[in-house]
Amino acid sequence: MSGAVLLMTLFALSGVPTAAGNEAGPAVRAPSEMTGAEIDVHNHDLASTDANYIRCRRLEISGSLVKKLRVCNTNADWKRIGDKGNQDARDSMETLARGWSNSREMEGDVGREIRPR
Repeated sequence: MSGAVLLMTLFALSGVPTAAGNEAGPAVRAPSEMTGAEIDVHNHDLASTDANYIRCRRLEISGSLVKKLRVCNTNADWKRIGDKGNQDARDSMETLARGWSNSREMEGDVGREIRPR
């Protein structure tokens, strides 16, 4: 039995959904919880640009020279994460452009003249 056929057989027996048969839909488990083999099976019939294609990244963990965190998401999720980060950065820059102060006038003080005592 070839490696790919053996892998597909193991997943079929284990109840893990595969990309074989119908169109591959979203992963049943969170991509970061899936093994590399499960991700390979999921991605088997998908183009690397498909929204459901799963990509993994290894992120450095602060305070460690060696330890890395494996984070896996679909292309659609990575796009959503990137878009959210970009929007947060734009919001921060707009806030800084207005000034550091978050002060607001009290409702009763708007338009009221302040007279020295």
